Amino acid sequence: MVRLVAVCRSDDHKFERRQLPLIVDETLTMVAQFNERCTDCKHISDAKKKRELDRFVQRFNLLTKDEVAIALMVTNQTLMNQLAHTVSCVGCRRSVEHLLNLLVASQHPTLEPLVVTQRAELSLKHEYLFDPKAVFALFYIHGTNVNDVMDSIPINKKNKRCNLHSLETLKAKTYVSSWIDTWDLLSTECREEVVLIDADNLLDTLNIYLRKHRFCTECKSKVHAAYSILIKEIDSSKEKGYCPALYEGLRFCQQEAHIHVVCETDFIAHLISKAEPEIAGNYRRDRHAKTMDIAQEEVLTCLGVHIYERLDRIGQKLRLEEQTWQILFSLGAQCLQKSFEVALECKQGISNLELVCEEFLEEERVKNEKKQQKKQKRKKKKGKVQPAEKENCQKEEIAQCQVKSF
Repeated sequence: MVRLVAVCRSDDHKFERRQLPLIVDETLTMVAQFNERCTDCKHISDAKKKRELDRFVQRFNLLTKDEVAIALMVTNQTLMNQLAHTVSCVGCRRSVEHLLNLLVASQHPTLEPLVVTQRAELSLKHEYLFDPKAVFALFYIHGTNVNDVMDSIPINKKNKRCNLHSLETLKAKTYVSSWIDTWDLLSTECREEVVLIDADNLLDTLNIYLRKHRFCTECKSKVHAAYSILIKEIDSSKEKGYCPALYEGLRFCQQEAHIHVVCETDFIAHLISKAEPEIAGNYRRDRHAKTMDIAQEEVLTCLGVHIYERLDRIGQKLRLEEQTWQILFSLGAQCLQKSFEVALECKQGISNLELVCEEFLEEERVKNEKKQQKKQKRKKKKGKVQPAEKENCQKEEIAQCQVKSF
């Protein structure tokens, strides 16, 4: 599961392995840390996997370093073609393209051990590129097939969109308790930043709340006065019915115009529980705030709504980024695997052809040797036959001469 581990304080923040900037809003960017997957094969205990690894290493060693580097690199066009063929959700495809373009421009090590070059080519990091064990681990142990990833993502049959990119899902009723899941994924630094509330943004939430529930003019004034007390614009001692205990755990920073909320899970849960009926959509009737303490309660309700909406927005972005990362990572690993297997098949095909040629040459050599041996035998036979014929000829000549003399 992706986690938020830090806050980007500057534009030149250095991102580490498998980290990516997550833009929460215009003023807040956090560092998302994606899950780690081991690329080391030293702990392979399965005997079958060990045999497969040994065979893979033998095949891997057939390629030269240059051939490996070429085989373990795919172009942007190859990725996009595979993406269009595999992913049916338009929103997912656009998200993957956006993430890929971001990595091309920023060169963040978000997909490590995969790397994206400035030419939009996907490859392996150099320290893993020529390590057959690491490549085997990526392809056959820790890698995930992109089809399996897509099968795990629910797709709407009507519009072919996933839940995260479907309007029907966005309109669906939310569960108030879902905020705690997002809260648990935040580091302490991120939690403190989430509950650091901009006063103007809280005022916007407050005004929407007042219009929604049709507060009368008098009640609106009370609620605005309670808000003004919170941000130190009005002296609380001059307001009758003001309850200081209600604002415990809240501190206003005049220099930055921020409201600091105590970063404790129980306190945040208490604030959100006050806003639970509003978040769940159960309050639609007209509301009133005739006294200051009730007006303070309404301000706290809006604060709870604001924090919940912020956490809900972060949770949606986290789920979307994690899904996009999984698709791009598995897609890249699968494309690299196919490219590498094609290179191995070509190399093995050439090797097999060479073996066949060598067999033919060996057969020809054996045939030639046999022919030479036969020729030599014939020559030897001819060498033996010729002296015998000469002797016979000489004997015949002698016999003829003797006959003539008589």
